[in-house]
Amino acid sequence: MKNFTGIFLIGLSIIIAYTNLQNLPENILTYILVIILISFPLYLTGHLLRCTFKIFKEKVILWSAAYAFVALLIPLLFFSYTHYEQLKSTTFNDHFILFESTSSVNGGGISLGCMLLLLLFVSIRLFSSDIRRKWIPNLIIVVTLIAYGTSLYVLWEDYRGIHADKGLITNKWNGVEESIPWENITRIYVDPYVHYASLSDTSDETHISWAMVIESYSNEDVLYRFQNLSEDGLHKANQIKEIAQHKNIPFLITNMTEDERKWYEFELDLENLPKEPFHVFFNIK
Repeated sequence: MKNFTGIFLIGLSIIIAYTNLQNLPENILTYILVIILISFPLYLTGHLLRCTFKIFKEKVILWSAAYAFVALLIPLLFFSYTHYEQLKSTTFNDHFILFESTSSVNGGGISLGCMLLLLLFVSIRLFSSDIRRKWIPNLIIVVTLIAYGTSLYVLWEDYRGIHADKGLITNKWNGVEESIPWENITRIYVDPYVHYASLSDTSDETHISWAMVIESYSNEDVLYRFQNLSEDGLHKANQIKEIAQHKNIPFLITNMTEDERKWYEFELDLENLPKEPFHVFFNIK
């Protein structure tokens, strides 16, 4: 019974720590107090219940490090990443119909990759008891942490989007801004396609997607992808369509193949989306 209660308290302490993230960053004092006064004591009490006091004394430092890793470092790093993206969107997303927080497809993967590497190296340092030269993983952790912070700083002003008044805007990390006004856009077309699930990624699923390709006089085609059907995505696409019609820019829809139509109908039913607005946009009869 003590073992079960101990495991329950350990799990409860982790849940409290993760739930406590909602106090950040506005109520940081509350966050600290919940960790110190509630979550961490529950965690230690759980371990104390499930083992002898002698074993507890021998392993309390290791268990504390594991708590710091699982209940603090992992959620705080992911919180910093997601809050960074939200703050960036709030700061720069002014009259943008579509806004992406990086100017290139792989831009956002740099910071995320650094963060995942940091978690990997910290876990190796904490839980590998046979490391002889501990200064090596310590150095790697410091370098990776610096790389993560640097990537967030460097990519702060790196974004792109479709602006309601200014057209296409791309602001790169090195300060170079590229823009294509609506007057220079020659054609916009929407191309539905089926995104097939990757065999190497168990979380990936086959679903209908669609790309919006924007052509202009002197620049390469600009591509925006909509990963699935959603009312928000449809609303944004209709806003772009209205601007195109107002400025006499051809707005074309590629007809769906039989396979694309099947997945399109399936996702509408699966997500319980209103069919008529989507049929009108995609010219479905």
